[in-house]
Amino acid sequence: MPTISVVIPAYNEQNSLAQTLRAVKALPYTKEIIVINDGSTDRTIDIASQYSDHVIHLTKNYGKGFALQKAFQKVKGDFILCLDADLGESASEATLLIEAVINHKADLVISKMKPGRQAGFGFIKKRVQTLIWKETGVRLESPLSGQRVFHRKWLPYLMPIKSKRFGIETEMNVRLIRARASILEIETSMMHREMGRTLKGVWHRYKQWIDIKRVWKEV
Repeated sequence: MPTISVVIPAYNEQNSLAQTLRAVKALPYTKEIIVINDGSTDRTIDIASQYSDHVIHLTKNYGKGFALQKAFQKVKGDFILCLDADLGESASEATLLIEAVINHKADLVISKMKPGRQAGFGFIKKRVQTLIWKETGVRLESPLSGQRVFHRKWLPYLMPIKSKRFGIETEMNVRLIRARASILEIETSMMHREMGRTLKGVWHRYKQWIDIKRVWKEV
């Protein structure tokens, strides 16, 4: 029977992490749940210790890419499922991704939001879509989605990860496309916290774009 390692980076997610992990525990084929506490200053590490199999504790906030690399070095499952920490009960929708990859529908399966659910401006996503298409000839609807699953055989093509923060999904997409991995995007109802058009949201997307541009030159 195939096994899944669920990898969840978390930074100050005490309000949603427990609900997310309870949903993850019910996912099929789950061998282990690994939470990377990325320098949180709240109760994230306590919650992670209660609900997960392994907790990787980082003493400061290194970023999502750095956190995922630490987890990828320790995974034991046949497949690796990456999820955001703030999905809550909607993390149960990851079953759709798992079933698709286990049934060999694609090498990398990515969750895409239902139409009309995007709260931000969408310009970062559109820019990344264009970059990936021009570089690889592949069009992705949700290139920035953190909800994705792939077989561990693809890890050598991803390591070492160059992106320490927000460019990790873009880097993964390009590297696996170049390695001739097939990609399937599946519509799910997974929901996570959206920053929308607030000042904080604009600042987040600015940092995200800067990181993506920096990584793009190195991939």
